[in-house]
Amino acid sequence: GRQETVAMESKEVPEVSTTSQPQENAKTHLEATNALEDNRLKECHEIRFEDVSFAYPGQPPIFEHFNITLHANEKIALVGMNGAGKTTLVKLLCGLYPLTSGHIYVNDMDIAQIPHELYVSMLSIVFQDSQIFAFDIASNVACTTSQDKQTLKSKDAAMNRLLKKMQCGDTYAIYDEERILSCLQKAGLQDKIDQLPQGIHTHLTTYLQKDGVLLSGGEIQKLMLARALYKKAPILILDEPTSALDVTVQAQCVKEMMDLRQHLGTTIIIVTHNMGVVSHMADKVAVMYAGSIVEYGSKADVLNHPKHPYTKALIASIPQIGGTIPKGIPGQPPAFGEVFTGCSFSPRCSLCDNICTHEKPVMHSGENGHAVFCHKCLSEV
Repeated sequence: GRQETVAMESKEVPEVSTTSQPQENAKTHLEATNALEDNRLKECHEIRFEDVSFAYPGQPPIFEHFNITLHANEKIALVGMNGAGKTTLVKLLCGLYPLTSGHIYVNDMDIAQIPHELYVSMLSIVFQDSQIFAFDIASNVACTTSQDKQTLKSKDAAMNRLLKKMQCGDTYAIYDEERILSCLQKAGLQDKIDQLPQGIHTHLTTYLQKDGVLLSGGEIQKLMLARALYKKAPILILDEPTSALDVTVQAQCVKEMMDLRQHLGTTIIIVTHNMGVVSHMADKVAVMYAGSIVEYGSKADVLNHPKHPYTKALIASIPQIGGTIPKGIPGQPPAFGEVFTGCSFSPRCSLCDNICTHEKPVMHSGENGHAVFCHKCLSEV
């Protein structure tokens, strides 16, 4: 129940790290490798951010004492303005940035202590700026080729044993065509593949092959989804999966993701501005404003019974067919690095009074875990 505060993102990136800083009471490397052998890393039972703080070098903190827990097979959407820290949160979960302090646990194991090769095997990620390779479709999905005889090995004998157990080491890196076709079908690309004379062996782009095929933005996004599905990881991360697509293609992609959601036994984290994606894909919703989580709860509670002034304003700003003209949110978002003594939304909030500008709001919990960070929402939670 501790307050979760966040600051605006910086474009300056710290030195990339594959782990966060080791913590005193973290699980050891040996415990983590033993955990794989008893399959504790083959599934995701819980993801827990515990007292996490993070800042880019020379910048204000993005996260301070951040706490959130995701449970097995939960689908959570992170919603909010640009610069709120949503993508940074995902990158911290991926172990790409070192934590300033705190822990991120997966299945009660600190990710800082899980060998990198093993931890990344748990993650399938579709970033909004994903790129395709100038190879054939099958190689783009599997991220290897049928001719690749290289093996994935480690200098650590124990690690080699574990990689072999995971079927990603001591074996030829040859893709599974049947699984590729299945993933492409699930991602909604089957019709496109059927139209190509060489099917999944059709080359993409014209960089290496003059007869290569160019995919549309929507088709590339579906290809990235097929790539994520092929990996069969227990954690699926979708970072703005429809942001670069036009409205018609967005609707098609949302439909495909809705169909997938019914069959995937995975934990899904969705970063999006698209409330349609939220309403169809998410079980839980975390609303972020200018770096703070302001409301958290089930999809039904947050979308149908919003409590925070920003959540209400955000939903009211969505255009509705046959409805009234949507209302904009008055004022401007805070500038990067702006520090607030009180609530970050207070300059734009019609309910603001003295306590809002001088004290940080604490979490107030209602039924079904519906949480709101607001001084003025007590009567509604």
